[in-house]
Amino acid sequence: MTDGMYHKQFFAYILGNIVNFLYPFHRPNLVFEKVSSRAQESGFEYFKYVQRQFPREKTYYVIKSDSSDFCKTKGMKNVVLHGSFSHFYLLIRAGLFISSETPGHVYFWRENMGLTANVVRTKPYVFLQHGVLGFKKLDNMFYGDRLTAPIRLITSSQFEQYIVTENLGYDAKKVPITGLARWDLIDLKRERTNLRDKILLFYTWRPWLDDVDEETFATSEYLSSINKSIQLIKQMNLDKEIIVMMHPKMQASLSKKEISNIKLWTDSDGPLNELLSSVALLITDYSSLAWEAYYREIPVIFDMFDQKRYEKEVGSYIDLNRIPFGSKVDNKISDNVQQIIAQDYQMTEEELKAKGMYFAFQDQNASQRIHDVIQNIDLRAINREKRRLIVRAAFRIIFKR
Repeated sequence: MTDGMYHKQFFAYILGNIVNFLYPFHRPNLVFEKVSSRAQESGFEYFKYVQRQFPREKTYYVIKSDSSDFCKTKGMKNVVLHGSFSHFYLLIRAGLFISSETPGHVYFWRENMGLTANVVRTKPYVFLQHGVLGFKKLDNMFYGDRLTAPIRLITSSQFEQYIVTENLGYDAKKVPITGLARWDLIDLKRERTNLRDKILLFYTWRPWLDDVDEETFATSEYLSSINKSIQLIKQMNLDKEIIVMMHPKMQASLSKKEISNIKLWTDSDGPLNELLSSVALLITDYSSLAWEAYYREIPVIFDMFDQKRYEKEVGSYIDLNRIPFGSKVDNKISDNVQQIIAQDYQMTEEELKAKGMYFAFQDQNASQRIHDVIQNIDLRAINREKRRLIVRAAFRIIFKR
């Protein structure tokens, strides 16, 4: 943060607190996405909905001016530049954050910058989510009894709501079933007629590989298993373009020969949701992207080559031996691909019939339902509860000493 930003932050902090004292009600909402650099997820879709339907509502969107998505906000009102005086002022003035990320993403990610950071950290927020919960356990900061927990955690079905209430300690009223705002972009009728000419391999990262050296990574099961799957699929000479998305360290470890005739997809190639509209088959391990593929009626193959270690070190809310859709690789991934080809790249009738269990809504009205939820939040009661939790946490620290 530059000296100029420090000065803007200081004066914005003072002004914001003065205005909050004089006018404590009718405070604005602040919407953002990953590190305030994206406009392609549920946050932006919800913001667009509010702009269209409630243009006088005090809902603002924060984004960095050097973001590749900044052009999407051209001509829109209530767009705030990250690092501006308005940004710092709204961090203090806003009554509610709304995002598919944690509050730290609207400030300076992974930096502790004093008083404003403390306000941001404890601000009430609605968590819109990236995808459906199931294959990966959330960080403990999302547990319902934590000061860092969202005041509302958006879900897509009773199945997902049950996961949250049973495992994270939320009351059902705090886990509304609305569907994900980003799915408002998906027209299922049109999706079914799209030209699907791509196979997407999307592998998630492993936390136990964060700090290993290059030699250890080069001999890891993670690298060898994924590379083996890629090569087997390449050898099948399919009539689909092979797209691979993975961690940058993984991409850097593959040789030019290994990645020949495939496309390594990065953020600069475009939003993932746009890519999915032309995908005929998704191959993944534990990614929540599998749920979006299911929603879009794209067949899914699960390549869970390190399931036992993943269950031990990351964990899942569902039994990975009884996944609710898709097929798991038991021997060679090419066997699973052949089965999908035999189905003409279509989901089975059983999977299509079961969709209603995992998606309560299959329309384009999630943002409307989320807005209704937000309008009915009693922020005064929530802030009283937040203050109570802060006092309780302070007492715990004092008595520990």
